[in-house]
Amino acid sequence: EGYDARAKLVILSRVGLNADVRPEEVACRSISGVQQIDFEYAHQLGCTIRQISRAERYADQLYASVEPALVPQTEPLARVAGSQNMLVSTGEFGGETVFGGFGAGGNPTAVAVVSDLLHIARHKPRNDDMPPPSRYKVTSDFETPHYVRFVIQDKPGIIAAIAGVLSHNGINIDSVLQKPGCSKAELPFVMTLETCSSSKLGHALAEIEKFDFHKNAPFCMPILR
Repeated sequence: EGYDARAKLVILSRVGLNADVRPEEVACRSISGVQQIDFEYAHQLGCTIRQISRAERYADQLYASVEPALVPQTEPLARVAGSQNMLVSTGEFGGETVFGGFGAGGNPTAVAVVSDLLHIARHKPRNDDMPPPSRYKVTSDFETPHYVRFVIQDKPGIIAAIAGVLSHNGINIDSVLQKPGCSKAELPFVMTLETCSSSKLGHALAEIEKFDFHKNAPFCMPILR
């Protein structure tokens, strides 16, 4: 469900961004909505799917979320498997730094706990080691390209109807993908969208869901670039 990943993101946000953020402030989405066909479409786009925790600080706002996302297969995050965790840190001057390791299991957990205990014992905490964390407005409204999967009962005019709503909300379509040979009674297809805010897409999908051709609710994921 992403709760463990969210807890890790909160700790990292406090340490790396000096942000006083609480778990309940961070939007969290489960991977349970991801289906096999999403991986097939992702591969067509040169991507795979991973559960991504991300946080970025701009001025007085902290952007933070935990959710499944499409990741280009050329990126380090795409190569994470099993219980491995990977941390990618990007700084203004230092560029991108990548750390990797196991995030679950008896031995990795024991090593992490003992390492923390030794650090505490050897370095007595001081109140003036770091400035107090700062409060920021927390939002998940990232600006990013998006992947949207629809499952519909096929009939003429569906793509035009969806495109009309997206256009009305100021969202551009990047591509439309549809596997051949699927049942017209329950037809899956995908749209990739150019960069837009999560909130803008949410408003558009709420309107699109009112059409009567849906067999399942639309499912969306950000595309990391």
